[in-house]
Amino acid sequence: MTIAVTGPYTSGKSTFVRMLGELGAETVSADEIVHDLLESGGEAIRRVTDRFGECVRGERGIDRKSLGRVVFGDAEALRDLENILHPLVRRETDRRISASKSEVFVAEIPLLFEGERSGAFDLTVAVTVPEERRRAWAGERGVDEAALRAIEARQLSGEEKARRADVVVENDANPDKLKEQAEALLERLLGGRGPGGGPRQGE
Repeated sequence: MTIAVTGPYTSGKSTFVRMLGELGAETVSADEIVHDLLESGGEAIRRVTDRFGECVRGERGIDRKSLGRVVFGDAEALRDLENILHPLVRRETDRRISASKSEVFVAEIPLLFEGERSGAFDLTVAVTVPEERRRAWAGERGVDEAALRAIEARQLSGEEKARRADVVVENDANPDKLKEQAEALLERLLGGRGPGGGPRQGE
């Protein structure tokens, strides 16, 4: 069973994926793959440097903060970065799915529907969050309004993601409620069995 989790920027999708992992699913995060690619991925480092210059290099690979200052707020630069990274992330995600022995594999894919990837998964999940809360979380990450607009310009709205998804998870900033939804999703899919075939954790 393969599950793709998506949602708008700072909606809590990474937290939801982490919770599914704690419950026994095998997971992969797009952010995790990007981090690895920018730190040690030869092809990614070369192509990002070719496009944005040596100013984005750090002690190990690409300095993500320097890169962020270059691309956030610049829609064309952000699009170019996505065109470099997204095919590499897709390739690594597919490799991990093929190698997985887990009954449930969960991938966090922010641009799931935009990249027409939904058909590659058995189930799609959209995480939604109240708009005020989402923008507050973006601010806590140091993302200003201009940068947030640049990110959103490349994404479907949260409402549209929810409309297209098989399952909608509502994140109201209550971790306990979010975890309950993670548990309910696995319960629904596995009928009380954990992702490895045994009882769920805690039973």
